[in-house]
Amino acid sequence: HGVDGVEAVTESVEKIEEMLELNGEDYQPLSICDRLADVGSTEDFASLQKYAQCAEITKEKPVLLLTGMRSHGRTGNNLIEFLHALQEARDQDMQLGIMYKSWAMKLVLQMWMAIESDDWQAEFEQAFCVKIFMHEQELEGWEVIHQDTKELFYYMSKLPLEDYVASQEYNIRTLFHNYNTGEGKDLSGSQVEDMCSGINALFGEERGSVMYSVIHSRSLEGEPGFRMLGTLARRSGCDPVAALEMKPDYVKAILEPLDMMRYPIVFITDGQNSAVLDRLLADPDIGPMIRIVPKEACWVGGDLTLAIMSNAFIGNPASTFTGFIA
Repeated sequence: HGVDGVEAVTESVEKIEEMLELNGEDYQPLSICDRLADVGSTEDFASLQKYAQCAEITKEKPVLLLTGMRSHGRTGNNLIEFLHALQEARDQDMQLGIMYKSWAMKLVLQMWMAIESDDWQAEFEQAFCVKIFMHEQELEGWEVIHQDTKELFYYMSKLPLEDYVASQEYNIRTLFHNYNTGEGKDLSGSQVEDMCSGINALFGEERGSVMYSVIHSRSLEGEPGFRMLGTLARRSGCDPVAALEMKPDYVKAILEPLDMMRYPIVFITDGQNSAVLDRLLADPDIGPMIRIVPKEACWVGGDLTLAIMSNAFIGNPASTFTGFIA
């Protein structure tokens, strides 16, 4: 995101009171782990409100149903699949249904919308304009449309880009307005983890103001990762290996122009290529700035939040996890 992004966010704070006056109590500046988020600008807040208006969900219209526990890919893919399902339902004038015992509910509850009260189901349904089906018997009388998660992953909306971005911005705002803080239960009934765990462990009371970068080292299972990045490089012109190797010169070429080499550099990884971290630690400029999340605070949600809320992020463009962060 860089220093310019930080300055832009700082300037937006000054507009909050004005927006509160214009929009009343509906306007909520998005703050995550005490850090003002660059997701959902003050300027377009009013235009996003159309997505908050949920039509009544009835048996008169078909329902696209997310069901089953099997899904296509890992967390990054699954997030895209969930967001695409919300989008397809809007685009096709369908209703979106989610089976309680499903991959989608497991995914969301792990990081957002933890079950904390008797009103949880109604709050979830209102937040995303969906219907949760607790049991298969509840589907009787509904026209159900099934799609596997691979189909959802490759769904392409025909909306103009500006409208598509606004629609997805609302979805992401909704998720992060309801990020888990360690209170409540997940799909299995276990206590949820805190999405701020990584930020808290590394920066403590300074978490709201500290400047830091994140490097996400994702190897993508070795040789397949090189093929995936190579394919992307041919289409986009990006380097075919740099984001996999994360060599010190590459990292410095990105962070130095942003004036971010003076601040902590958090390293998160899939753990498949330890040589990446070894090279960075051995570099005299980068090594002293590297920060590693303690094992007890390291999990997918904590890493995701650390990366999203960073001032600068370096990832692998072939990784869907990186794509969601960016």
